[in-house]
Amino acid sequence: MEEAMKLKLCITSTILLLSCVGLTYFVLKKRKKRVDAIDAFKYLTIRTVSNTELCDEVVLELKRRCRTYKMVGFDCEWVTDHGKRKPVALMQLSTHDGYCALFRLCHLKAVPNSLKDFLEDKTIYKVGVVPKDDAKYLLHDYSVNLQSTLDIRHIVTAAGYDPGGLAVLSQSLLGITLDKSWRVRCSDWEAETLSERQVHYAAVDAHVAAKIFVKMINSLSRKNTWIFFNKEIANLSDNIDKLCGHYLDINFNSKNNKIDDTANGRCTKINKRREKQNTASARTKPLYTNSFLEAPDGELLCTCDYKKAMWYIEKELADLVKESPFTVRLRFEPAARSVGEVGQYYQIAKENCCVVCGNTNSYIKKNVVPREYRRYFPEVMKDHSCHDVLLLCLSCHQRSNMADLDVRLRLAVECDAPLTNRDFTKFTEDHTVKKVKSAARALLHQRDKIPQERCRQLETTILDYFPECDAITPDLLREAADLQAYVENADYAAHGLKVVEHYIRQDGGLLRLESLWRQHFLQRMRPQHMPRLWSVTHNEERLRVRLLDGRLTNEDLKAIGLTHWIKERESLSLTLTKDNG
Repeated sequence: MEEAMKLKLCITSTILLLSCVGLTYFVLKKRKKRVDAIDAFKYLTIRTVSNTELCDEVVLELKRRCRTYKMVGFDCEWVTDHGKRKPVALMQLSTHDGYCALFRLCHLKAVPNSLKDFLEDKTIYKVGVVPKDDAKYLLHDYSVNLQSTLDIRHIVTAAGYDPGGLAVLSQSLLGITLDKSWRVRCSDWEAETLSERQVHYAAVDAHVAAKIFVKMINSLSRKNTWIFFNKEIANLSDNIDKLCGHYLDINFNSKNNKIDDTANGRCTKINKRREKQNTASARTKPLYTNSFLEAPDGELLCTCDYKKAMWYIEKELADLVKESPFTVRLRFEPAARSVGEVGQYYQIAKENCCVVCGNTNSYIKKNVVPREYRRYFPEVMKDHSCHDVLLLCLSCHQRSNMADLDVRLRLAVECDAPLTNRDFTKFTEDHTVKKVKSAARALLHQRDKIPQERCRQLETTILDYFPECDAITPDLLREAADLQAYVENADYAAHGLKVVEHYIRQDGGLLRLESLWRQHFLQRMRPQHMPRLWSVTHNEERLRVRLLDGRLTNEDLKAIGLTHWIKERESLSLTLTKDNG
């Protein structure tokens, strides 16, 4: 029995010893991994740019090195002062082979043309985590319209890995632990000279994104089963374009994106939450019933909705001509008839499909000129607005809305009409009042749970705001707790209104703003199923017809910003008068 006990004790001791050895090995291995991470990027070539001459040289080198994978790692740093973001101080770009450029924008003051052209080049992807947010800041701070941003997590998900922040991805995919200490993240990026730790941190953040991108691209390429990496396409760049084109300038939602392995091997993003939200507004029944409306003499005026055609009949304003296609004839002379291609557009039967991809399953109305601008247009421009209402499927609608943000940001800078700057919100928050209000509520409802020293601090905060009061009383606390921390901003003007007012003062007026949005839609979405005769200059042609018919007043033209048309009309009238004489 004693021998058995001794044997059991010996085995237990051996197991404990092996466990300790294993644990020690694991700890040492982890420690070694962390130590190795410090030296992982010793090969980096880091160039800090603070002047235009060096900038031109560095940009040229970046272009040369990024030809293979058509991308650079991208990140930005800035200083936050009392909760308010200052302009971007540092922008980092890195190639996959370790050439890192740190552009000190706070010292450059303006972005040199060589760098601006590089950032606005659509053929070069700017890869990072949430790069679209940094792009917004660059546009707001330096009027640089960064193109082709790519959130690395799209590619990570496509390759079959779990997404995460840059530090998580670096650890899981590269085996490298990044320095994410708040001391360096929140350091002074506007300092006269950056510390060695700041330089290394900034360069590594951009380079890691580039390394992960290359690793995922190579992983997808080796699998050879992805539709994006076609064996018949020998050029790696073309294969990369096939993959990245789906995700450019699109935000990544980590909570709602997952992989769906379909029959053709394509990895498709599925955003359940957005899909659920949009399902309620997505149409599965035809929007266009394509009924026809005729003038009393039988001339076709336009296509219209079946319900509208029935309304004319029920009001005894029209008669049914035939059931198929459903056609009604007015009993009165309309205010105007169709003229030229402008009028013919309204006579064409519309297709119930996505104008971009042709999907006929479900679709949503898309306002090519967003309502936030059109709502401030004069009434004469709101007539026949159906020209700018098109049908898009759920996917194309989402992609189009994301692309629209680029135009909004450009207009925000051009027209001095900020989108999100809190100094331009309708109501501003008085932080002092908010602090006093919070202190009063704490003393009213939680005094017995707050330490005495903290209570005295809160009372001092309140008394400093009410200098005429000598002591804290219940009435004073109630008055302080009812203070209004939000006040109306007297300088506030809605973004859409400011943009419209800006364009009314420009050559071309609001017609130019309309054309800008229409051209943007055509360029970014490349629709393949647009209605015949749809035109970028549709409203200009329509208004010119009305001008010649004498149905536009001088007030109308001034409201649109077309004061030069008034002179044209006066000149035309004078010419006609002379001819008649």
